[in-house]
Amino acid sequence: SFGRSVAVGSGRIVVGAYQDDDNGTNSGSAYIFDLDDNQLTKITASDGAASDSFGRSVAVGSGRIVVGAYVNDDNGSAYIFDLDGNQLTKITASDGAAWDYFGWSVAVGSGRIVVGAYYDSDNGYASGSAYIFDLDGNQLSKITASDAAASDNFGQSVAVGSGRIVVGTRGGLGGSAYIFDLDGNQLTKITASDGASGDGFGNSVAVGSGRIVVGAQGDDDNGSNSGSAYIFDLD
Repeated sequence: SFGRSVAVGSGRIVVGAYQDDDNGTNSGSAYIFDLDDNQLTKITASDGAASDSFGRSVAVGSGRIVVGAYVNDDNGSAYIFDLDGNQLTKITASDGAAWDYFGWSVAVGSGRIVVGAYYDSDNGYASGSAYIFDLDGNQLSKITASDAAASDNFGQSVAVGSGRIVVGTRGGLGGSAYIFDLDGNQLTKITASDGASGDGFGNSVAVGSGRIVVGAQGDDDNGSNSGSAYIFDLD
């Protein structure tokens, strides 16, 4: 599963391999490369164990590498590394619970780390949430959608950059995404102008260079599930 997750930033490329077996079946790992494709190191969790799925999500930016391990025994977790692959700390949710899937998605940028927990059930089963940390792993805030509902899967995807945090969902008509400031205040909710049920708008999100991009892999414009992406400004 090398390549299930990829990230690039701060002069590094990071590739996740969440089914790697170094510390037990599906314990997971990630690989760090320079921008010329030279492998610098391989990283695993300091407490890696079977079925952790370390590397299901990876992110790099603001001088940090972040790797999610959403089925870790601590109700899901994420690990922060420096750019050389030295583990700095492990982070978990302040109110983590079994099957929250904290670490399913991770992002780092604009001096923030964001971790999605799309099965969190604060506002109904699998309504979802995301957590904001500083670069040292201190939790700053927990965010949910202003109109959260069961099965929304808020936190399916997360992104941070250009002074914005973006969180995608899989619920609602075709899906949606939410824009927050770096303190976790919701600024707006975005949906597709031509959204339809099953589009999966929000399954992937990205933000940087003054733009927000939202993927909709189930859109049917060019055939069933041909997929599309939507570009938004930061507002």
